[in-house]
Amino acid sequence: MTKRITTIICILCFLSVQLLSARSVTAQRHENQMNSRSDKPIRAVLLNPGGSHWFWKMTIDFMQAAAADLNIELEVVTSDYNHLLTIEQAKEIVARANPPDYIITGNEKSNAGEIIRIADEAGVKIFLFSNGFVDPKDKQEYGNPREKFPFWIGELIPNNYSAGYTMGKMLIDEALHKNLRAVDGKINIVAIAGAYLTHASEERLRGLNDAMAEYPDTVQLLQVFHGDWTYDKAVQLSQGVFRRYPKVQILWGANDTTALGAMDVAASLGMRPGQNILFGGCGWYEPALQKVEEGKLTTSVGGHFMEGGWVMVMLNDYHHGIDFIDDPWKTSMFSIDATNVGKYLQIFGKQDWRQIDFRKFSKAYTPALKRYDFSLEAVIQQIESQKPQ
Repeated sequence: MTKRITTIICILCFLSVQLLSARSVTAQRHENQMNSRSDKPIRAVLLNPGGSHWFWKMTIDFMQAAAADLNIELEVVTSDYNHLLTIEQAKEIVARANPPDYIITGNEKSNAGEIIRIADEAGVKIFLFSNGFVDPKDKQEYGNPREKFPFWIGELIPNNYSAGYTMGKMLIDEALHKNLRAVDGKINIVAIAGAYLTHASEERLRGLNDAMAEYPDTVQLLQVFHGDWTYDKAVQLSQGVFRRYPKVQILWGANDTTALGAMDVAASLGMRPGQNILFGGCGWYEPALQKVEEGKLTTSVGGHFMEGGWVMVMLNDYHHGIDFIDDPWKTSMFSIDATNVGKYLQIFGKQDWRQIDFRKFSKAYTPALKRYDFSLEAVIQQIESQKPQ
């Protein structure tokens, strides 16, 4: 009996070794196939609306790290927030003798529809990210990817609603915790939004409004001002904000530089950020994270700068015959606050994105991968798995 059990165990061990060996050979064969396919790089053009703006610099740095791993030639064409220039740039790109395999665009001031039309008519594949359609008329006219414009192959839009909601809720809860209230017992909020007619700004404001609706007898929104995402515009607006509302408890900024500009004006007027007035922003901008560490900024919600890298992954897979259309991903944003800022800076503080192996997120390079996982946890896990044990 013992002999038979021993024999069975030996057979099972042998079969396990054979199976592992077969898997290893299959994985090696797949990697060799990918390498042979990768001799000719994928060519992509990013229509960068933001010039040297810090958010777009972070986005492009992350994209370029991904492109390097995935053998993608990424060309960046910049318009410095001139949405009409972006349309002209799209026309020039599709008219080239050798146009790129893919164009990647945002949607500044609702220019994406025209850019999608230009690319589709030229037969150049286009991918929308960062800012989606805001106007219901645009949604009706352009539909979803591949519905009305077959060369509009996909989109990856962050959950800006969630970002605005998270910022609002954290700020309100912190004000309640610190017992910051006006003389009438209310918590007063002023919001400085982003540029008009941008999906990100409108959705973040919608999230803020829903967060406030959970405190109907406690919170009131005094006014919404529209900025342009920049520090200088926030400074200019905030001088009027604090003259009009000197006792406001919360300043909600559509992004980090907006929050920082308003914070500096408040400090110059003798207010104490983080103590008698609270600020929140969005973007994970390095100077903003320093303010989180100092206790002056309640939260920076973000992570969406990574989306450009995930677009590279999805386009690589699509190019190699693995369609992403049935595996949609919507980027969640995460709060960096007093509870986790230290860990984030420890892992990502140097912003050296080369430490990420983007092939591990690609179904073409990693055939065992069945579903996309571009979460912050997955990125941290991938980085830590490469560290020497």
